[in-house]
Amino acid sequence: MGDSTAELASEFTFTFEEKEITLVPSVNEERRIVLKEIRIRKRIPDDAGFKAITVPPGENGKPGEIHIEGTDAVEKELTEDLQFLESLLSLYRVNKIEWESAERSFIPENASEKANLGIYSTRQGYRYPKFYRTLKTDLLTKDVARFRDLTIPLAFFREGMRSFDQFNYIASFQSFYFVIEGFYAKGEYRNQEDIFLSDQELMNFAISAYPQIETVNGLQPFYDFYKLNASPESFLRLAVKVRHRLHHYFHAEGDEKYFGNPLTQDYYKPVSLGLWLLCVHVLFGKIGTLRRMDT
Repeated sequence: MGDSTAELASEFTFTFEEKEITLVPSVNEERRIVLKEIRIRKRIPDDAGFKAITVPPGENGKPGEIHIEGTDAVEKELTEDLQFLESLLSLYRVNKIEWESAERSFIPENASEKANLGIYSTRQGYRYPKFYRTLKTDLLTKDVARFRDLTIPLAFFREGMRSFDQFNYIASFQSFYFVIEGFYAKGEYRNQEDIFLSDQELMNFAISAYPQIETVNGLQPFYDFYKLNASPESFLRLAVKVRHRLHHYFHAEGDEKYFGNPLTQDYYKPVSLGLWLLCVHVLFGKIGTLRRMDT
């Protein structure tokens, strides 16, 4: 389910666009009866042709795969239903429905459907593998206090990484942007494109980070939308433009992707990752500068 403190005394079922919705309560750790599960039941036409596909493990440790072919349209519809219910029920403290990893159950109604399916329940979970990095203890030797002025930028950086790992790419982008803005915007809210591009230190960091940034998949649609060529300068321009868009939302606007909302997080993964890479160069550059000043 996710995160809910919506109290529900008993199971409740209703119909919605020819689908059966069931809200299932459970006793939580504080012994309160709260909404724990949402089930959506939809009858599929007989000619849907769902079929189980099994792909065995490949070379180099590539995992095997099991999925039901032909379900994309239905899964998209039911995911959007869960997103709608998550938003609606937030009024009653449903904070999160894990629609990204919802269990999908298939109920065959005859022998032919049973033979085609073979499997009757799937769940696809998402998480990033843990990334380990060797802690360089030379940062913690004498006069470590010289890095204290970096506490807040590093806190934004930490929050950006944490949001990214939780697939909250909009919040991640904003935290990384605050790192750059804090160092280089000179206290100005406007004209940040010109301010950033005129700062030689930031441009040097953008140039050094760009070989990594340009490997990020999914940036080109943003360059195309804002009519930018791919370059270090254009990436800084792009960051400012995206930040401006994410500070606004117009409900009647047709192109929801470029204004951002809680349901379009994945779209912002590339720009968040690109800004993360730039922040790494900036922060290690700042640490290096402080170390040189101390010697």
